[in-house]
Amino acid sequence: MTDLKQEIFIKLSRYQKDYQEYTKCLIRGIQIPINGKPEELVRQIFIHFLIKESELFPDIINIAVEANNHDIEIYKKQKNDYFKPHQYPLIIVEVKREDVNLKTHYNQIERYLKNSCCNMGILYNYHEIIAFARKDNRFEVNHLKSLRDLQTLILQSNNNDDDGLLEFEKAQNGTFDSFAYLISKYGKYTTNTVIFKLKQQKSEIAGYLFNMQGNKVYYDVCGKNFEKQQSFDSQDFEKLISIAY
Repeated sequence: MTDLKQEIFIKLSRYQKDYQEYTKCLIRGIQIPINGKPEELVRQIFIHFLIKESELFPDIINIAVEANNHDIEIYKKQKNDYFKPHQYPLIIVEVKREDVNLKTHYNQIERYLKNSCCNMGILYNYHEIIAFARKDNRFEVNHLKSLRDLQTLILQSNNNDDDGLLEFEKAQNGTFDSFAYLISKYGKYTTNTVIFKLKQQKSEIAGYLFNMQGNKVYYDVCGKNFEKQQSFDSQDFEKLISIAY
């Protein structure tokens, strides 16, 4: 069985600089010294698998490193460039040095998952891969045999699509009921910007803080201060342009 040191020399691209040996992070593009950063090198092995071996990146997943104080976040790849609302990560990964007892970090990963509204987490120290899956108000813990098992979990999680994209495409074609569904789900806060067009108006409108009362839609215009929320009647809606975080 290949050990971590062998894995690093086999898989990671290495180069010399100022008498030190480095590798480059495939996500951040920063140089990482081979000696002196054991936890970072475990992370690079994990990232190497996602990018070079899993066949998931970049068509199925996006990857964030050192985001929101998490070692790695794996996100679902958005299928439509005009529909990119805020999303929670599919999986949060916490990596440790290869000599770390992962059981002592169960509380840490579970705390990360709860705070981030994420349903799946991974603890990884090269020798062990421990998966956490949310079931109601608790987490089931499973030991994976290899990173290939993680690939299966990602594909299963990624297939749990909601009807957001379908409703978005309907709203793009002028279906108000779909627009109403989307603003109730994505437009109630300042998190996402919703761009839409009304009949009899030439300019597109960028808004947030949407709410509906009967057939009337209320919203704030992004970047502009009005004493009252702006509004329009449902029959004045022409089409949705985009929803973006």
